[in-house]
Amino acid sequence: MKNKKYIIIGLAIIVIILIVALVIFFSKKDNEYVNNMILVSENNVTNENAEDNTSIVDQDTSNQNVEEIENMKNEINATGNTGIYYVDEEYDGRKILQVKPDVQFDVDLAGIIKNTIPEENEISELIEKAPTDNGVWISEESRESFSTLLKNNNINDFTISDDGYLQINNSENNDMANKLINMINSNNLYIINITGIAYERDYISGEITEYPFEDMDPTQAVEPYQKDNKIILEVTTNKMQELTESEILDAITSY
Repeated sequence: MKNKKYIIIGLAIIVIILIVALVIFFSKKDNEYVNNMILVSENNVTNENAEDNTSIVDQDTSNQNVEEIENMKNEINATGNTGIYYVDEEYDGRKILQVKPDVQFDVDLAGIIKNTIPEENEISELIEKAPTDNGVWISEESRESFSTLLKNNNINDFTISDDGYLQINNSENNDMANKLINMINSNNLYIINITGIAYERDYISGEITEYPFEDMDPTQAVEPYQKDNKIILEVTTNKMQELTESEILDAITSY
C-alpha cells in the first residue's frame, strides 16, 4: 500500500511539474509576443514620426522661397503680392527680387489687347481675346505702322490678314524677308505692338503701370516679353529718329 501511495504522490508531483513547466513556457511565449507587438508598435510610431518630419521638411522647403521673398520684400519695402515675385541671382552671386516673367507677359498682353492700362479684374478676360495660333500677329493699332516699316525696308510681298496675322504672298529672297518667313512658319507666336509703351507690374508696389521704354531709351528698338512659345515684341515708334528702319526690323527678326 505504501508503494502505491508513493507512486501516486510521485505521479502527482510529475504532473504538477509538467503543468508549471507548461505555464512558464506559454508565459514566455506570451511575453515574447507582447514584446514583439510593442516593438512593432514602436517602429510604426517611429516611422510615422519620420514621415511627419519628412512632411515638415518638405513643407519648410516649399516655404523657404516664400520666406526668402518676404524677407527681401521687407528689405526694399516692396508691397506687391508675394506671388508675383521670384528670387534671381546676378553674375556675382548676389540675390535680387524680380517680378516673374509670366506675370509681366500677361499684364503686357492684356494691355495690348485693351490698348491701355488693364485693370486687375479684367486681365484674364482680355487674355482670352488674344491670338493663339502660331505665326506673326500684329496688334490692330500697329498694322499700318508695321506695313510701312516693311515697305521702307523694300519688302513688299507680305500682307496682314483681317485677323492680324502676317502672310507671305510671294517668295522673296532677301535675308530680312526670309527671317520673317521663318517667324511665320515657326512654332512660336510673335505678338508685335508698335507703340513705344509697354505695360508692367511695378517692381515695388506690384501695381500695373505704363513702361515708356522708348522715352527712357530712344535707341532701344524692342522690349520683349516671353511666356512659353509666345513672344511679345513691343517696338519703338522711333519718334526721336534715333534708329534706322532697317535697325528696327532687324531687331524684330532677331527673335
